[in-house]
Amino acid sequence: MTKKLTLLMLLVGHFAFAQVNGITKFFPAAAVPTGGSANVQTLISGYISPIGEDFGKMGNTGWYSTADTHQKFGFDISVTLNTVFAKSEQKTFSPGALSGLSYDGTIPPGDKAPTAYGAEGVFPKFTYTQGANATPVNTYFLGPSGGNITKDVPIGSLVVPTLQAGIGLFKNTDLKFRYTPAVTFGGTELTNWGVGLKHDLKQHIPGIKMSPFSLALFLAYSEMTATTDLSGVYTGSGQKGLGKTTGFTAQVLASKSFAVLTLYVGLGYNSATTTYAINGTYNVNSRDAGGGTMIPLNPIGGTVVLTDPFKQDYSVGGFRGTGGLRLKFGPIALNGDYTLANGSGIMSLGFGVTVR
Repeated sequence: MTKKLTLLMLLVGHFAFAQVNGITKFFPAAAVPTGGSANVQTLISGYISPIGEDFGKMGNTGWYSTADTHQKFGFDISVTLNTVFAKSEQKTFSPGALSGLSYDGTIPPGDKAPTAYGAEGVFPKFTYTQGANATPVNTYFLGPSGGNITKDVPIGSLVVPTLQAGIGLFKNTDLKFRYTPAVTFGGTELTNWGVGLKHDLKQHIPGIKMSPFSLALFLAYSEMTATTDLSGVYTGSGQKGLGKTTGFTAQVLASKSFAVLTLYVGLGYNSATTTYAINGTYNVNSRDAGGGTMIPLNPIGGTVVLTDPFKQDYSVGGFRGTGGLRLKFGPIALNGDYTLANGSGIMSLGFGVTVR
């Protein structure tokens, strides 16, 4: 069964940061007399920001399918898939002011540049206005196209798969774990882990201990890491894209069971920070002129060498609310829920085994 779960994660996990493979095509923006590093920062920030924001929203999702706690040493094991619904405004960005460059729209013709969530086959075009590459006139390069991520994940923007387990301890308290072993697909290695506690609240509130519903406090911490191989475009060393998310959530859960059906809700707080960095050295000596054709540049003073050219934090925090249902047939449980967190909708689907 472990091999099957790992294969599932291979198939869907790469969609998360695999779309950033092409960001090195922004590096020719550094081949200008001044402000080249700032150009690269600006362009990559606009391109990668939807993934940085959504990773933070997803890390605290999919932890539970009931407010009920296990009896002592009762347990559950499940696989959960979490996906954020892509918003139209996340699919494009405006490059803004650049040093020694003009932004000339896209090929095919369009206004805004695609982000990693944007349309596949749409490329932003930049023309040099200063320095050695400004002559001959109209020397240009193309940035990366969008990943058209909803082609692979039609209902959302990216998918993070998670293996989870929980065990009942003392005083109606469950200890929960989540873990995704490191898997690599499409040049991206993805892993995550987390730990949580679910504690029954009814036992502390006089008059409702025997009421036919469950009420619990849930606390959890999680981390997700994605590493993308960025080598193959420019010579250099240590060429990696590194994304890491840390998140915390505190929620009050309530659920009500009807035979095989359980309805559950969760209300609380969500906080997460994603750091994305591009590490390594890149000898930028060519540009993409379209069709994958790389043409030599005329960098000022020789080849432009970029070292660790990008790093940025993306933080989210605030109210979150979840509503869902679970179907349980003996030890087998299926669940699905929808979460609204920080202005985005997140869907979770789960399959697992639970023993009271």
